[in-house]
Amino acid sequence: MKNEPPIPATAFSEQDLETLDAWLLRRRIGLADAVTLEGFLTAIVIGPHLVSPTTWLPKVWGGKAPPFKDLAELNRFVALVMGYYNDVAACFAADPSRFEPTFYASEIEGRTLLIVDEWCEGFIKGTRLDTPGWKPLQRERPDLLRPIELFGTRAGWRELAAGGEAELHAIWSVRVAPAVRDIHAYWLPYRSARRAGPAPDRHH
Repeated sequence: MKNEPPIPATAFSEQDLETLDAWLLRRRIGLADAVTLEGFLTAIVIGPHLVSPTTWLPKVWGGKAPPFKDLAELNRFVALVMGYYNDVAACFAADPSRFEPTFYASEIEGRTLLIVDEWCEGFIKGTRLDTPGWKPLQRERPDLLRPIELFGTRAGWRELAAGGEAELHAIWSVRVAPAVRDIHAYWLPYRSARRAGPAPDRHH
C-alpha cells in the first residue's frame, strides 16, 4: 500500500459500524472489535503528531500483509476504517465537549455497568504508535492518562484486581471520558502550532 488510503466523502453510518465490527470480530487478530478500534482511532486523532494511515492500518488488521481476498475487499475495509476515523475527528473538530467514548454496558442487579476496558486498551495501543510524542503528557499530566491506563494496561488490571475491582471501577470508569476530552485540550495548542509553524517547547 504505497498510496494513502482514500478518505470517503459519505457520512459514517450505524450499518457501516456494524459491518466493520463484524469483520473485526471474525478476524480474531489485530484490534478485536469496533469499540477497541474507536479508542485506538481517538488516540491517533487527538495525539501530538499526525500518524499516517499506512503506519496504523496494519495494527488494525493484525499484520503487515493485508489479509484480504482481493483489492475490492481491501478497499472496502479501508474505506470503513477511514470513515470511522473521520467520524471521530469530526466530533472533536465540531465540539470536543460532546465527545463520549463508545463503551460496552452490562446490566447487573438493575444497574448499568460501563465496561471501559476494550476502549481504553485501544487508546493505549494508539498512543504506542508515537511513544516519544506522548512523553510530555506522561511527564506533565500523568493524571490525565491514569484512568485510561488503569483499564487499558496489564499493570492497571493487576492494580484493579489487588485493590478491589468493583470499588475502583466505580471510582475510575466515570473519569475516562473527561480525561479524553482533557487530553485533547492538552495537545490542542501543540497541534495548532504545528500547523502554523515550529512546534512549541513542551515537546522538546
